Amino acid sequence: MIKKYKYEIIIFIVEAICMTLELIASRVLSPYFGNSNIVWTSVIGIILLSSSLGNYIGGIIADKKDEKRSLKIVFLLASIWILCIPILQQSILELFATIITDIKIGAIISTIVLFFLPNLLLGFIIPIILKIKLENIEIVGKTSGRIYAISTIGGIFGTFLSGFFLIPNFGSVQILFVLSIILVLLSLFMDFKLDKITILYLVIILLINTSMFWHYSNNNIEASEQVLNGKENVIASFDTQYGRVLIYNTYSKKEPIRVLNIDSGYESATFTDEKKINELVFEYTEYYNLMFKSKKNIDNVLLIGGAGYSYPKYYISHFENKNMDVVEIDGDITEIARKYFYLDKLIKDYNIEENHRLNLINEDGRTYLNNNTKKYDAILNDAFSGKSPAKTLTTLETIKKIKESLNEDGLYLSNVISSLDGEKSKFIKAEVNTLRKVFKNVYIIPCIKSRDKNESQNIMVISTDQDIDFSDTYNLEIDKDEIILTDNYCPIDNLN
Repeated sequence: MIKKYKYEIIIFIVEAICMTLELIASRVLSPYFGNSNIVWTSVIGIILLSSSLGNYIGGIIADKKDEKRSLKIVFLLASIWILCIPILQQSILELFATIITDIKIGAIISTIVLFFLPNLLLGFIIPIILKIKLENIEIVGKTSGRIYAISTIGGIFGTFLSGFFLIPNFGSVQILFVLSIILVLLSLFMDFKLDKITILYLVIILLINTSMFWHYSNNNIEASEQVLNGKENVIASFDTQYGRVLIYNTYSKKEPIRVLNIDSGYESATFTDEKKINELVFEYTEYYNLMFKSKKNIDNVLLIGGAGYSYPKYYISHFENKNMDVVEIDGDITEIARKYFYLDKLIKDYNIEENHRLNLINEDGRTYLNNNTKKYDAILNDAFSGKSPAKTLTTLETIKKIKESLNEDGLYLSNVISSLDGEKSKFIKAEVNTLRKVFKNVYIIPCIKSRDKNESQNIMVISTDQDIDFSDTYNLEIDKDEIILTDNYCPIDNLN
């Protein structure tokens, strides 16, 4: 039975590997170029180009060479290159991220260097197998249709398996080693006559892959423990359902801190000195305290975007009898915050499990707002995807939902990374213009007063129907034809 459908099984596995490589490519690039639409477009475009070129060249090879021997060589060459990706990726990506300032160009070139060749080689497989299977000219349509259907199903299987299970649980680097081993095993699956040199070669590749897999896995476990113990110059890395996470210890103003980096964006940080673990490292987060200038009491607050839970820790520890709900899309990030960013200690020290002053909600922020019936005195937005704001939380439709979730004259405070003027101010102008369609007043408060208006910085944007006298507000000039961000049209990657 297996022998009869040997080539169909090979097609299924190869296409699953191709889709897994595509998902891994975005994870590998994300710490250096982010996880925006730009990166995904670059990855998908290059993968499609390499696969289509591979199909073309594979057809030529199928007509001129021994098909079965060609398959063996393709499997082994692809296995070797996939094995090289985790070994070379850091030095290559650090180099390109340094010398190439344009994210589009950097992402495209990085994808070409690391992932073009293995996908090109795997693209050879379908035309070679089609040549082998098309022995009867009368059933060409049926045979080719079955092969392409199986390849599509294999791709779907690989997408779901790697996206929902493998990458979040095992990590992208370890999976690359496994893919390399699978390709070696596929070459053995063929009915080739194996000579001593070939067998030795296969054994060497398998041993290298297996040892490298355990080396990387054990190194990351060791790095995680070292980070917890405060060691510097060590990075613990994790793949979650939503991104690539890096955790490391460093210093801020001579104070030891621990940083949470997700898809190249600095998402959160905590002091590691036990006396200061509930204090704020990033100065912009202090600007959320401006909500207390409200003419009404601020007792119940919603924060969208938990990350390392730095502001929730500060809020609970500094303001008695006040409550906060935190919506964090990634449950794995919440677990990381518990272990590495002292969230568990806060829960224990402030008896959260009994008084429920802090409510942890793992859900997409937009989905939560769509279904929410609770009213808040203030809503805070600190949700980012890498360096970019969460797109679905910037639109007119979402802002209307935010206002519906606020008590009368409630406040909406949003952290925006932008300049106040010039080319880098496009996003904040579009967002403020959108906010003004819903709220009576929109206050723009730069977090670094002395910074050049053309340079990016954290800006606290406060929207409310109250008239509040905030000091140091900035009068942002917006053109009459400035766009309004909507679910239908929200070009954040271009504006940002």
